[in-house]
Amino acid sequence: MRREPLIIGAGPAGCAAAITLARAGHQPDLIERTSGPADKVCGDFLSADTIQRLRALDVDPAALGGSVIRRVRLIHAERVAEAMLPFPAMGLSRRLLDDALLCRAREAGALLHSGRTVRGLNVADGLWSAVADGGAVWMTETVFLATGKHDLRNLPRPRPDGGAIGMKMYFALRPEPARELNGATELTLFPGGYAGLQPVEDGRAVLCIAVRRAEFLAYGGGWAALLAAIEATSRRFSAMLAGAVPLLPRPLAVAGIPYGYQAAPEPANGLFRLGDQAAVIASLTGDGMAIAAHSGRAAAEAWLSGVDSATYQRALLRTLAPQMRLAGWLHHASMSSLTQAAALLAASWFPGLLRQAATRTRLRQRAAVAPG
Repeated sequence: MRREPLIIGAGPAGCAAAITLARAGHQPDLIERTSGPADKVCGDFLSADTIQRLRALDVDPAALGGSVIRRVRLIHAERVAEAMLPFPAMGLSRRLLDDALLCRAREAGALLHSGRTVRGLNVADGLWSAVADGGAVWMTETVFLATGKHDLRNLPRPRPDGGAIGMKMYFALRPEPARELNGATELTLFPGGYAGLQPVEDGRAVLCIAVRRAEFLAYGGGWAALLAAIEATSRRFSAMLAGAVPLLPRPLAVAGIPYGYQAAPEPANGLFRLGDQAAVIASLTGDGMAIAAHSGRAAAEAWLSGVDSATYQRALLRTLAPQMRLAGWLHHASMSSLTQAAALLAASWFPGLLRQAATRTRLRQRAAVAPG
């Protein structure tokens, strides 16, 4: 008889797996390093597909106060291109969303161990052992690794040299910028990166920035210096943040983001990689949450059906490959000052390009993985 799976990480991917397993009558252990609701550095944009997947897990972003987003604006210097999104989206903070998913996982029957950080994960004779701080140890044949952007020390993902830095802050905007932003997401391109501004719940706005390490250091290596550098390139960006009140004591930050990473299939060893541990799509696509929810549910359904981890990982790789390729190209084009102006010009002349980019970087649903 198989032991219950161990899920490390209670974000959207881990909770999707936990809910799916618990609904099937299992009691997976769910380990989460935080002890309560916490803000995360990305994931506040929810596409229509993401919303549908969340509702299938009994979490409704609209009921949580999500802000409806219907338009996208691309900004470079003083030029603005705008288009309607090909789908209705929502802005919702990870703090609210993750807490709601965690509540559903516990209600379904998952065994939550919060405030525990797994320090090591090792396998021997077909059994994985996870050692957490305080000396707690879990033994199982199956591990769902869903730690997001935080790697376990002995299972790191490849880190590109000079990889991107991600930063995030919530703001209370002045009335006029808040009205201008209502129902829209704005992506400002600047040398070495891009900055996304959108509404979330309770009248707040969130600003997420992805910037190459070299440019971040050249700008001064700090949050205030980075904002000043972006404002110097765009009067609109400066006007939107003028008088805005930061709502966090300090910005959230993560370094060395491996954009474009996809986990290569390994031998069938019982390790299922989920969410950002399976694939890291460029932030500008806004589809990371869909991938997280899909991978969590797909991994759980694979395990329930007797599908091994290698077969699951190959299927996920095939499913994500088309959108990951396009997202990677768009990411590099949006980061480079050589292509930013051309991208904005093309989007201004052909607004349908923005809709096509949004459509083609969505997760395509594939058939369930069959036992190999």
